[in-house]
Amino acid sequence: MNGELKKYSQIVRQLGFAVKHQCLNESEVRITKQNVLDGYNSWAHKAYNKAFLNWGLWDKKVYNEYSKLDFNFSTICNIQDIYAQLLIYYLISPLIKKQLYSKRLLEIGCGNGIGVRVCSELLKTRYALGVDLVPKLTHNANSNFYKENSINYISSDAENLPLANESFDIVTNLESSHLYPQIEHFFSEVERILIPGGFFCYADIHIDEKNQEKRLEAFINSRKNLKVIQKNNITKMVRSAIYERIITRENEFYLHAQSLFGQEPQILLTEIPALAEAMGLSFLPWWKIRFKTPLLQPIGKNIRKRTYWGGKKCFFYYLIQKVFE
Repeated sequence: MNGELKKYSQIVRQLGFAVKHQCLNESEVRITKQNVLDGYNSWAHKAYNKAFLNWGLWDKKVYNEYSKLDFNFSTICNIQDIYAQLLIYYLISPLIKKQLYSKRLLEIGCGNGIGVRVCSELLKTRYALGVDLVPKLTHNANSNFYKENSINYISSDAENLPLANESFDIVTNLESSHLYPQIEHFFSEVERILIPGGFFCYADIHIDEKNQEKRLEAFINSRKNLKVIQKNNITKMVRSAIYERIITRENEFYLHAQSLFGQEPQILLTEIPALAEAMGLSFLPWWKIRFKTPLLQPIGKNIRKRTYWGGKKCFFYYLIQKVFE
């Protein structure tokens, strides 16, 4: 799509096509990636400047673990809720518990870069690099979270990275791979870039058309140097975060929508459903989608009647190690 998209709902539809479309040739791959790039570029300056681009996670045990760390998130960013912090912590928590410090970290699909900065500090990395397809996001990342000689960001393709073989100890990918049209190419890049003994921390929303878990396990089974260390279904914890963010705190959600779209009721009725979908509302069980705010009530009713766009409602987590052959 040419030009800057003016409506958030347009962006969500455009990204939705990229998520569900199964590319049959290289031309379709290029178009899909361009749709993703255009969509995120359109709102990178407003909605995604300093916020995590993830659905979050809520679990009391995980929260207690995180709270015991000697880590003050507000020194990095003071506008983020606890749920996004807990999801990024969960992603790398096995490595924190192993005290896998002073390593080289790569995040593929880094968005605006806040996750790289957080992971770098939690893991006390020697060097950290964030890569994202969208130039405006990596521009924001370098403006907000760059640290000379220790944290950097570049724009590149997850399926074809300009990085040397065996150049990173840790690779992370969070809630991003469902946008990749040729996901086996991404898995190959992770395998290539990881050092022997290195770890891949991977979590995403299951999409029926992409079937990432099945394709990942088939890829691993075709290799002798990759081993699943941990595999968890974290759907319940992700749903808990979505429920808290949108339903329990519906007033805050509504104010956030107004800050993005203004206060015109007709515009809000068009744009709030798209924002709610982007934040994972339809991932909840339908009977939990109920609002008290009058303008939100018809939106909730409409979403309850829809078929969830991803198919099976699942959020998966893998910790994979590249072993010595």
